[in-house]
Amino acid sequence: MIYAMLDDLLKADNVVVRAPNALGDLVMATPAFARLAAHYGRERLTLVCLPAGKPLLNGNAWFREILPYDRKGEHRGLLGGMRFARVLKQRHFDLGILLPNSFGSAWQFLQGGVKRRVGYFKEGRSFLLHAGLEREHDAAGKFVPKYTGQYFMELLDVIGVPPGPLVPTLPVTEADRANAASALAQRVPGDGPLVIVAPGAAYGPSKLWPAERFAQVIKALPEARIMLSFGPGEEATADKVQKAAGRSFATNQGLDLGTLKAVYEKASLVLTNDTGPRHIAVALGVPVVCIMGPNDPRYSALPGVEKGEVLREPVDCTPYTWPCQLKECPIDHRCMQSISVERVAAACRASLQA
Repeated sequence: MIYAMLDDLLKADNVVVRAPNALGDLVMATPAFARLAAHYGRERLTLVCLPAGKPLLNGNAWFREILPYDRKGEHRGLLGGMRFARVLKQRHFDLGILLPNSFGSAWQFLQGGVKRRVGYFKEGRSFLLHAGLEREHDAAGKFVPKYTGQYFMELLDVIGVPPGPLVPTLPVTEADRANAASALAQRVPGDGPLVIVAPGAAYGPSKLWPAERFAQVIKALPEARIMLSFGPGEEATADKVQKAAGRSFATNQGLDLGTLKAVYEKASLVLTNDTGPRHIAVALGVPVVCIMGPNDPRYSALPGVEKGEVLREPVDCTPYTWPCQLKECPIDHRCMQSISVERVAAACRASLQA
């Protein structure tokens, strides 16, 4: 359903894009960013994203400006929201493209004076949008799972933006690479393959493979240089891995996200749950062994682009349906528990030997 004339949207001179919040989703949105830049040009595009995501895009060729929306800091609450709305108003945007589904993101663009707004018709926000799309349902009325990056691309189809390749990418600057080389020389010296292990998951505990099993896989890769990678709130999980392994590992602690991108770029393998580090690795062309339990792989799989292997074990979760998409397992976490250390270690060795 389209309310605004397509020609008006395609000819917009000053466009603002609201990025998704999760880092993995932000990476999967990069094909949409590239497609927008190919049509509108970098000098006509601005991105709004959370502060945590901004360094991930440093050095990009898609946006003239990235505006951090600090919803937990200076833009928190009603007064903070009004403060950010004034930031948007000062820039006089004539088109806003909303990649998140939230009501709040559309309301934010309305309050910020964005003249035309495009997004999915979700969360009762249709009246705030000038063009958009209903999320696809099957015959039973359930959402049709699809790769998140494709979901974003289909929104651009609605307004007629010319097509582009569905391949996520991340910019890495030479300064980032220099910082990464220095950090690796200090933290994980040697000549063995660099394996980054990301045992956390911001989504919730249902995505977590046991920390003790990560430790056992690491022990099965004695030739590898190991770096533990974790985000805010995941420190305890990383600590469990080190305690279970009986030794300390180099970590990403203290590295900015720009440097960490370049560290990932140098890795031979990333071992991870189904979370942001997986998508960072994919965007950098690094092989991944991903341990997946409760989530539907159709939301995150990109055949032909992703290198490595996604490990899953079908289970009967009656009375629940697997994959459940729940943040916490209501029973015994059997979908993750049934993925063995031996299977994961074998997948890692196969990738390192490929």
